[in-house]
Amino acid sequence: MAHGIKLWLQPIALYYSIPIPMEGRKSTSDPERGIPKLTAGPICGMYILYAQVDRHPGANGQEKKRVSVIDKRLAIPYYEQLAELLRRQIGERIARGEVYRLPSENELARRHGISRATVRHALDVLERDGWIYREKGVGSFAAVRRVEHELTRLVSTTEDMRQRGWALVSKVVSLEQVIAPPHVARALELGEGARVYVLCRLRIVDDAPLCVQTAHLPAHLCPALEENDLTSSLYRLLESRYGLRLWTAQETLRARGATHWEARLLQVREGAPVMYTERVTYASTGVPVEYLEAVWRGDRYDFKVTLSRPPS
Repeated sequence: MAHGIKLWLQPIALYYSIPIPMEGRKSTSDPERGIPKLTAGPICGMYILYAQVDRHPGANGQEKKRVSVIDKRLAIPYYEQLAELLRRQIGERIARGEVYRLPSENELARRHGISRATVRHALDVLERDGWIYREKGVGSFAAVRRVEHELTRLVSTTEDMRQRGWALVSKVVSLEQVIAPPHVARALELGEGARVYVLCRLRIVDDAPLCVQTAHLPAHLCPALEENDLTSSLYRLLESRYGLRLWTAQETLRARGATHWEARLLQVREGAPVMYTERVTYASTGVPVEYLEAVWRGDRYDFKVTLSRPPS
């Protein structure tokens, strides 16, 4: 039976297809043993070498089989090669909408012939970059469905998920009325001693926590807020019951690590990457209506901005 080997470098698409008989041969780059060496033109930067073995269908209808392993001949650290291979696998699963539980550290170490410490280093890189999340005693998982938010649109989280056709569950963590802290009073343009409602909610999509949102609302603009259903769209409630037509907003984004309290609610480890946002939303009259603090899971949420170059 004949096999074909395809090798390629990322991110530049340089392809080599070499049909060679595999039976009785050892993996080598010695041309005298029937396998030519691979050469490429000058390359700048760092690249990963991938190998694909295609087993062509025979009489028994055997399907193609893909094998991807790290290449120990390269100068690139093993953990970087493994991290890139796993990124490719995760990308393929995400494209198919599959829930992907990564192989265990022991399995990855055995498969690639490397130490568990090296595997752990690769997984740390993927977790830091938001590609995976870990559950203690369970394993490592890829963030299959990421939520993408266009920052140029002012829309509530509930309305946004409904437009996507996704099921959103909102859980009220706490609701209280307090004297506005100084930074909240400044944002909402309130006088000293003014009171605000502080509404904290956990937003859940696909049975997994997506974000924690804490809204500060001037009490005089939405009296008896506690009498309403606060698990649905807050923006719709403010507009329909209190006549506050939300019009514009200013938002600030910061990347940081999750606090202990945030990590417990979001079901991530303490210090896991999150996106923290502050938003001040204004009514059509120009009056500040809401000061919102939100913490989004870095492995499940993307912010998107459309940019245009101003005319010269």
